[in-house]
Amino acid sequence: MILDCFDVGITTVTIYVTDAAGNQDFCITELFVQDNNGLCSGPPLIAGNVATPMQQPISQVMVGLNGPAQAEMMTGNDGNYSFQASNGQDYTLSAIKNGYPLNGVTTYDLVLISKHILGTQPFTNPYQYIAADANRSNTITTFDLVAIRKLILQIDTVFSNNTSWRFIDKHFVFPNAQNPFQTVFPELLNYNNLNGDVLSADFIGIKIGDVNFSAD
Repeated sequence: MILDCFDVGITTVTIYVTDAAGNQDFCITELFVQDNNGLCSGPPLIAGNVATPMQQPISQVMVGLNGPAQAEMMTGNDGNYSFQASNGQDYTLSAIKNGYPLNGVTTYDLVLISKHILGTQPFTNPYQYIAADANRSNTITTFDLVAIRKLILQIDTVFSNNTSWRFIDKHFVFPNAQNPFQTVFPELLNYNNLNGDVLSADFIGIKIGDVNFSAD
């Protein structure tokens, strides 16, 4: 592959490996192309990826850039996005996806949430707590079960107090993984006094109601 100034940012590639016997396998990964010496002399980039807690890319996420100029773009099948920016400026990134609320939501999720509430099988991942909080109360209660059950039974067509997805800074470390609501977790990415490319402005997308991360 030959990469030039037009490839600065995130590039998705497929890597194949073949042994002497002809056995072959592959993986999909990302190249972060940087202009470290400033040879391209173009504006800096703010770029990143949106994926599930299982590292599956999420498409059709509207990522918004708020700064001296506003811009929006939709992620593709690889979950990637990128914006041109200006050095010395302040920027805020947001991510929104609010369709197909039943995606990944089944009665099995109700079982897992019930086991967590009863203490027989507590959640092991902070993102499970956020997915289970269907009514956005920062607690996991039977009210969340009712909200999800109404959606499954098609009594409701949307989560009345929540969006279909919530997006969190991928690099945020929860102080208490067993209670992610203990602190306010960042659902926006802020970059102040930008100085060069930012190529890891990544979000984790959490499908509300889907505590086993089965959403497509």
